[in-house]
Amino acid sequence: MLNIAICDDDIQITGKIERLLQDIAKRNFVDTEIEVFWNGKSLADAIAAGERYDVIYLDIEMDKEDGISAARRIRTYDKNVRIIYVTSHESYMRESFEVRPFQFLVKPVTDKIMEKCFKSVYEDINSEDFYFRYSYQRMNHKVPIKDILYFESNKRKIFIVTEQEILELYGKLNEIEETLKTCKISFLRVHQSFLVNYKHISGQSYDSVVMDNGQKISISEDRRKIISEQYCSMEDTFYVD
Repeated sequence: MLNIAICDDDIQITGKIERLLQDIAKRNFVDTEIEVFWNGKSLADAIAAGERYDVIYLDIEMDKEDGISAARRIRTYDKNVRIIYVTSHESYMRESFEVRPFQFLVKPVTDKIMEKCFKSVYEDINSEDFYFRYSYQRMNHKVPIKDILYFESNKRKIFIVTEQEILELYGKLNEIEETLKTCKISFLRVHQSFLVNYKHISGQSYDSVVMDNGQKISISEDRRKIISEQYCSMEDTFYVD
């Protein structure tokens, strides 16, 4: 789930950006939750109160508190959120550097530029080290999610397959799949017994996928149509410029 905030004092602009992001996210198979703010003060106050976002699309010239001042406050509470300025005023670009914006977009922003920016920030977030944590034989373990090729269920056991090793735990694949919905990396349930990391699929056909380690995994008949659609959608996200 990608948590996004949009902040602009023009309701038409916030509406347009929200619709654009919803369409882009849907095409690219990314779950999003979007919240809209109409001034920098309400956004900064929300973050001061504990709200957290992965990405903020932020205007600069606004009533009550401008985008630069709001970003300074936001950075005191959240050093990692990606701030993307969407503004009509290039003159503020130098001043904005102190709050480390991810990108600076000048209005009017085209659909193509907005999608390219969305892909870039999504990839940047996915490059971070997120961990899958589990317990096995009275020990707590963690493995970087980006290193996991796939999960395989066999009776009561789950096998976690990476390029270096195979780990195991007791559990249910349905529960793991539900847990990973909050993750920034996409996993596909190609089969009742397999949950695969999209990033480690080296090839795909109508009825199977091939993973980076050469393992061929069948796609169950009832999932073939949706997996094909999802895979093609994500291919557009990460490989087509």
